[in-house]
Amino acid sequence: MRWLDAAADLRGQTFRNVVLIKLQMPDAIWVDGRPGWQRLGRRVARGASGIRIVASGRDIDRLTGPVQGHGVATVWDVTQTEGRLPSRGMVGTVRPQDVYAVLARVAADAGFRVERGPLRDAPSGAVTDLQRRRVTVSEELDGSVAVMSLAHQLAHLRMHKLSRNSGCHGLVRLEAESVAYVTLARFGVLPEYQMASSVATLGRRPPVRLVETLGGRVVAAAGRLIDSTERYLPAPQILRGAARSEPISFDTQDRELDRGL
Repeated sequence: MRWLDAAADLRGQTFRNVVLIKLQMPDAIWVDGRPGWQRLGRRVARGASGIRIVASGRDIDRLTGPVQGHGVATVWDVTQTEGRLPSRGMVGTVRPQDVYAVLARVAADAGFRVERGPLRDAPSGAVTDLQRRRVTVSEELDGSVAVMSLAHQLAHLRMHKLSRNSGCHGLVRLEAESVAYVTLARFGVLPEYQMASSVATLGRRPPVRLVETLGGRVVAAAGRLIDSTERYLPAPQILRGAARSEPISFDTQDRELDRGL
């Protein structure tokens, strides 16, 4: 869950780079290279220590050279720069009902109608009827929980080919729940509950390759859903990461937690 929170902050970064950035600078909320900050009217503060990430193409720091078929680039967090505050990478202050309405519009763009109604035996709080192209969210859910359920269904539509009887469980459920979590975390409308049952699917020591594959899929899908959602939201006002009351704690010695998503 800490890595999912980090992915919500570090929009546009791959899962691998989210991990690299947070291990080097736990409080980072928005990073870019020196040319990127200059284009936004900011400059890297003198003496600021750069953050190394995996890069390719024009972003490679040629002084560092190739590493395992990739290049290494240097980026800096917004807190390490000076100048006017740019608007890129910010989100407006929104309410759960605002995000729900926008997600319903995103679903409509994909040809699905969103409605509320009575549901039974729906662990995620919503179901998708592929034949009728309809997403039904339980009428018993309110606020952020309803938004989470809707985002969960949109994640399925974007990531999985579910048949009527395939169900939502195991890694499929974990991926959809994680995408919904990152999306709602980005807009600051997470419900007050934990994903322990979903995260436990991976076990205490999941294979590194599995974590990297799942992390990459989740971050990419969440990024696309966030992009689609932000198109319809109000003008940006604040940095999402800067609104956090306390920074996430990333203890590089905590190997048990570092293995998780």
